[in-house]
Amino acid sequence: MKYQLGAIFAAASVACMVAAAPAGASDQAPGATILRAVAGGAVCTATPNNPHWSSGASDRRILFKTRVTCTSTYPSVTVRIQGSLHRGPLVGPKFVAATSDQTQVIKNGKSATFYTPQTGGKQVSTPGSYTGFITGHITAPVPGDIGSGHSKTVVLK
Repeated sequence: MKYQLGAIFAAASVACMVAAAPAGASDQAPGATILRAVAGGAVCTATPNNPHWSSGASDRRILFKTRVTCTSTYPSVTVRIQGSLHRGPLVGPKFVAATSDQTQVIKNGKSATFYTPQTGGKQVSTPGSYTGFITGHITAPVPGDIGSGHSKTVVLK
């Protein structure tokens, strides 16, 4: 099952447009993807940030965030992000260390943050090489496929 999830999250979507990450962004480094979807009057951009040690949690844990921004002719857009934190080298086998599945309503012109893993879910605290994978969808008011993307693979000690 661990390889099936990796294949699902790594699959590219025909409907998404992928662009190179901006140079110099703090959590966003070259090698990650920025996803963009247009559905009806909504345009949403999803950016998976690199995995990192959480600074806001009382315990030591590894996570990655996906930032989603939407502009729309609608008052709000509902977005679903499925995340998967993989442990393993840049080249070679990886395994799924944690997953998430979240839906949020994003007001026009605003952003939302999706966390993998989610609070209350399986947490990860083992040092190693990690990559974040996401698949996203606009679910309302008009459905649209944001697509699949990934962060840069980073080594956390």
